[in-house]
Amino acid sequence: MRRILLLLVFSFPFMMAMAQSARDFIRMGNRAYREKQYDKAETMYLKSIAKDPTFEGYYNLGNAYVMQMKDSTAFDNYMKADSIGTNDPLRKAKNYHNMGNIWYAQGMAATHQQGGNAVGAFQRAIEYYKSSLRCNPDDNETRYNLAMAQHQLKKNQDQQQNGNDKNQDQQDKDKQQQQQKQDQQKQDEQKKEEDKQKQQQQPQPKKDEMSDQAAEQLLNSAQQDEKGVQRKINKNQNYKRRSLEKDW
Repeated sequence: MRRILLLLVFSFPFMMAMAQSARDFIRMGNRAYREKQYDKAETMYLKSIAKDPTFEGYYNLGNAYVMQMKDSTAFDNYMKADSIGTNDPLRKAKNYHNMGNIWYAQGMAATHQQGGNAVGAFQRAIEYYKSSLRCNPDDNETRYNLAMAQHQLKKNQDQQQNGNDKNQDQQDKDKQQQQQKQDQQKQDEQKKEEDKQKQQQQPQPKKDEMSDQAAEQLLNSAQQDEKGVQRKINKNQNYKRRSLEKDW
C-alpha cells in the first residue's frame, strides 16, 4: 500500500504537466516574460507550440527571442506566426510591425559595416511597416517607424549613388591616364623609328674613298717629298760636277 501511495505522489506532478494545455504554457510564458525571465518564457512558449502550434505561440516566442538579442530566430518565428494567420487584424499588425523593426535594426547596423546592404534592409522594413498599417491604419508608432525607414533609405541611396559617381570618375581618370601613357609610348616608338630611318638614308663614306682634305694633305706631302728628292738629286749632281772639275 505504501508503494502505491509513493507512486501516486511521484506521479502527481507528471499528471499535472500532462493536464496542462497549450494555453496554460502561454500564460506561464507571459508571466515569465513580464518578470523579464525571457529564457524561461522561451521554454514555456516552446512547450505551448509543441502541444498546439498557434499564431500567439509563435508571436510570443518571437518576442522572447528579440529580448534575448536573437533577431534572426525571432524573425523566423514571426514568419511562422504569419503563415498560420489570425482573424485579429491588430495582432497581425503587431506581427508585421515587429518584423519591420528587425529589418530596420539590420539596416542601421549595415550602415556601420563595410559592404553592408543597408538599402535592402530598409526596403524590407518599409514593406512590413506598410503591411502593418494596412491591418491597423491608426497605429502612429508604425507610421513614425515607416517615415524613419523611408528617410534612412533615401539617405543611403544618395550615399550609394555618390559613391558610385566617385568610383566612375576614378575609373574614367585611370582610363584617361592609361590612354595617355599608351599614346606617349606610341609617339616614342614612332620617333625612334623615324630617327633610325634618317640614319639609314644618310650617305655613309666608303672605306676606300678619301675626303678632299685628306687627299689634299696627302698631295702636299707628296709634293714636299718630291721637292726633297729633287734637292737631293741636284745636290748630288753638283757634288759630282765639282769633284770632276777638281780632278781635272
